[in-house]
Amino acid sequence: MKKVYIFIYTGRVGTREEVKDVIDSIPEIIAWRSEIPHSFYIVSESNADFLADIFLQRLGKKGLFLVSEISNNYQGWLPKRTWHLLNKKELPPKEK
Repeated sequence: MKKVYIFIYTGRVGTREEVKDVIDSIPEIIAWRSEIPHSFYIVSESNADFLADIFLQRLGKKGLFLVSEISNNYQGWLPKRTWHLLNKKELPPKEK
């Protein structure tokens, strides 16, 4: 079953591009979005332990990070495309 996680990291883990490259290289990550610095929303069928282990292997112990599942109890001010990802667990269709 697909789940949505938030991945939050300190700047010592790597640049946004470095972290994005790692996220793109993990086949278990189905989709992702990022609007807030030092964080990504990721969709995966894997559990948080598995994802954290992969991040640790690929990013090393250079900084701190957290992988946490986003449940049904959330609220905030985000773009529509991000709400679609959080609610539907998939990227929204491309806008024309």
